Amino acid sequence: MNGKVFTLCAGALALILLAGCVRAVYEETPVVVEPSPTPLPTVSASESTPEPTAPSQPSRPPSVYLEPSVVTLSVGETATVNVWIEGAYRLNRFLLTMQFNPQYVQVEDADPVVEGTQIGLGTIPTPVEVAQNEVTMDEEGRIVYEVAQEAGTGTDGSGIAAVITLRGVEVGGTPLQFESVAAYDAEGNPIEIIPLSDGLITVLYAEEGESATASEPLPQPTASPTALPTFQPTETIPAPTVPPTPQVPTAPTADIGIYYVVQPGENLFRIGLKFGTTAQAIAQASNLPDPRWVRAGTMVLVPVPPPSGRYGYYVRSQDTVYSIARRFGLTVDQLVALNGIGPDYRIEVGQILTIAP
Repeated sequence: MNGKVFTLCAGALALILLAGCVRAVYEETPVVVEPSPTPLPTVSASESTPEPTAPSQPSRPPSVYLEPSVVTLSVGETATVNVWIEGAYRLNRFLLTMQFNPQYVQVEDADPVVEGTQIGLGTIPTPVEVAQNEVTMDEEGRIVYEVAQEAGTGTDGSGIAAVITLRGVEVGGTPLQFESVAAYDAEGNPIEIIPLSDGLITVLYAEEGESATASEPLPQPTASPTALPTFQPTETIPAPTVPPTPQVPTAPTADIGIYYVVQPGENLFRIGLKFGTTAQAIAQASNLPDPRWVRAGTMVLVPVPPPSGRYGYYVRSQDTVYSIARRFGLTVDQLVALNGIGPDYRIEVGQILTIAP
């Protein structure tokens, strides 16, 4: 009897175990079958293709500056200054107004066939339409220039926007200032464009030999000999000395200095404190008639020794190795070698770069 009970219990236990095994095998199969991953690759592949077609805008807005920004010429001599646009993006129309003092420099006419005085055309934007190109040289010198390329088109890159040929007419100097700059794309939308700095023009005495203009100051000394015998030399000598005071062009030819672009809210007094000099010394070195007034964007020469070399440049925001080299008549390799700049061309705001050894 006990044997039968034992046999029945053993059989029941075997059936239970067998049922459990069958259930475990049966439940594993639905877990393995998961068809959901298959649609995912097709969706991601179709979405990734449009991304490269999106136009890539430059990381910084385009800039405009003068190449070179610092010019020294003699009375009667000419020099060419390019208006350079760097990093243009879809540029279609470009407008420019500039100011200078015609007492010291005049703009040479680039197109004698056309009435009036014009500056030379550039290559960016392609000047299909010349809306304005006029130079006035009355009490105040002024350049108004506006060009556009074919409607609906835009230009990318860097290049010359205009060409200005200057001629020295009197010993002294003047800033060549950006009064206003504007740019527009192919749809007529305004493009932000940043003027990096104004130009600084110095006119020195012509060397022996040339220049009919240089003969103009000569009659003034010839009037003084009659005064010399009359015991009035002390009165006549100061008279010729007074005009050169606002001219003071020889100061920029000093052996040392740091070129500095005036920032909004700054004046020559503050800049003088920053570099340990005076507003009067900066105005004299920079051919500025009034040390009490200076416009933001004006490039001045601070007559103090740079950390190295004879002349330095104080780096400001938006400056690049390329723009600094162009503005001071250097190649990029020369500027890099003078200052030990690394292969990434990294420079810092406030850094004083050597531009003349």
